[in-house]
Amino acid sequence: MSEKGILRTSIVIVVLALLSLYLANFFASLYVPSRQLFLDTDRLNEGKVMAFVYDEAPVELLPAGENEYTGEIRSSGEQKQLAVTIKEGVPLSCAVDGEEKQIQAVSRYTSSMYYVGTYCISLGGNETKRLPIAAALFFLLFGLFVLAFRENLRSKSGFKAFVYSSHAVRAIGRKPILLSFLVSAVSLFIFYGCDLIVISDSIILWQKGIDIFQLFACINPYKNVELYLWQYEGMMLAGYGLPSYLLYPTLPWFQPGAYHWLQSFLYKMLNMLLMNGTVLSLISFLLERGLLKEERAREVYYFSVFNPLCFWIAIIFIQFDMLPVYCTLLGLLLLSDVQKNKWSAALFLGFGVACKVTYLMLLPSMAFLMLTLFVRDRKARKDWLLFGLGFGLLLFVFLLLPRILHTPLHLAYRDLPQTKRLWRLAFPLVSTEIRTYAAIVGLVIAFLWSVLHWDTKAAMPIQILRTVLMLAVIMFTFSSLTLSTPSFYLVSLPAFVLLMRQSRNRYECVLKSLLSLLVVTQFLLRPEGDITATLWFFGKTPVFTRVLQAVEASGKALWWKSFLYSVSYGAMLVYLKLIWDLVCAHPIAHPIAHPNAHPVDPKLTVQLATREDGL
Repeated sequence: MSEKGILRTSIVIVVLALLSLYLANFFASLYVPSRQLFLDTDRLNEGKVMAFVYDEAPVELLPAGENEYTGEIRSSGEQKQLAVTIKEGVPLSCAVDGEEKQIQAVSRYTSSMYYVGTYCISLGGNETKRLPIAAALFFLLFGLFVLAFRENLRSKSGFKAFVYSSHAVRAIGRKPILLSFLVSAVSLFIFYGCDLIVISDSIILWQKGIDIFQLFACINPYKNVELYLWQYEGMMLAGYGLPSYLLYPTLPWFQPGAYHWLQSFLYKMLNMLLMNGTVLSLISFLLERGLLKEERAREVYYFSVFNPLCFWIAIIFIQFDMLPVYCTLLGLLLLSDVQKNKWSAALFLGFGVACKVTYLMLLPSMAFLMLTLFVRDRKARKDWLLFGLGFGLLLFVFLLLPRILHTPLHLAYRDLPQTKRLWRLAFPLVSTEIRTYAAIVGLVIAFLWSVLHWDTKAAMPIQILRTVLMLAVIMFTFSSLTLSTPSFYLVSLPAFVLLMRQSRNRYECVLKSLLSLLVVTQFLLRPEGDITATLWFFGKTPVFTRVLQAVEASGKALWWKSFLYSVSYGAMLVYLKLIWDLVCAHPIAHPIAHPNAHPVDPKLTVQLATREDGL
């Protein structure tokens, strides 16, 4: 190896070690957190000051003189004396067992009305318990990263591995990719959706040392908070939190009630990076396997990365699900050569699914793909078992275990109001005591129908592509029966790439892309994501916000909301059927010959429509 190669390898090893250290420390803090005390003064006018420590009963502090409140709290099994001085509604000092503690106002970093009178005090402790867990996580992560890096060195993929291969970039060129970032930057002047404020505030709270999961576990049940600031798993917070440190030096000037220009720009660029990674990875896979002509690569890229539905959700509304979408897709594509990519696939799939608990409903389809390929490929069964070990370990450690153990995350999310939507649509069966849940029925039907109609003899690339499509089918099935938040719709981005590949002309691409916006009608035409919200910059009330105000004044708000949801529901069913047809399609054309393609398997069975222009 040359000196330049040695230097590059050393730099990568150092970066992987630092990344492992970051993730190990992050998740060790989830498992064994430093205890925090939260004071709430919302009822100070009634003479009440409440003290909270997670997994302990709230304590009402009693007046002990002018502006003085005292009480006894429990932390780590020990009783501690608490004395607080409050003047004009603001805690000035806090002493725990006589030791003065620093007070942080939660409202300094969030505009949520629920935490206006909430203050955080670090109690410390648990460092000795946390250290061995952090060490174990570090060695686990660093070991997996090194194994994946060795795979990368052997295949000589380099950074191209982050977009599967270089085929798409070579076919498309750099200008369209740079254009996508330019368009995202220009979109900064389009007013963002309602969620960016709360999710960026949550990241800032965490970076400033306020454990949001302890905060939620303590305060949210007490105040009956229905909409949590942060509803994702720890891996999502770790993933988006890392690049957010770029903005950390600006936090002294951060104003939670002001427009979040910097956060908006950062997350737009980050989401566009992940969208490009997703689209380019799938296009590279199609080109490499001879399933897409190079002449069409740029067209498919434009219609995919600027797909109105996904672009609006990820770049305009700014939702965070692009990270698990990218990781999950790339992990599935890497399974096409499990002997060379088993550890890389395990890392990407493990991190992707661990970002969001709802991705567990996608797991059966992915597991069925893994089982099918494991049964068929006898020579690679050892590699499949090693992949399964790495993937299962990551999933257990970073998604399941924090929810199983008595962690703040477990306590915060055990009664999350949003999870109850799964059980809302139900109808009685046999008797009024037995109810059938429509969402569960829909998910079971979608999965079993796909399994029992699966062509187990189809070539491996087609098995993977059908699984990618099935993820979108399951997403639309669940969303149509629960009307979930728009972030989950980003799962459909890879399916839209395949829809653009299947389209016979550009007019058909335009139709399939543009009409997808109907899926989010209930957000586009309501204040939460009003498509005309940019009028706020000019001191004007957005059009559809005014429409809702007029409808509410006439007493027809429920009718208007139901109408919008009905349009979205119908659009979701149409795209569900459209994608389902691709899953079950029969071959009507031969795969495309490609000079760089893998040998074409005659068993390829996917609908590859012939375009009118021959492309």
